[in-house]
Amino acid sequence: MDNKNRQDNRDRNKVDSNDPSEVEYLHRQHKQYSHEQIVDAIKKYGPYREDIEKHLQSGKM
Repeated sequence: MDNKNRQDNRDRNKVDSNDPSEVEYLHRQHKQYSHEQIVDAIKKYGPYREDIEKHLQSGKM
């Protein structure tokens, strides 16, 4: 889980599938996917935002 108290940028490149606000942010960027599909993508492709977005943008879920 991301540490919300940490103010450096280490957590910005990760997505926590248990954090509704982070899932919602990705959902707003990729409206063609449901919240469940976003959570599945995070679990399948790992916590790194770049990897998740690469697969969401490719449409290969």
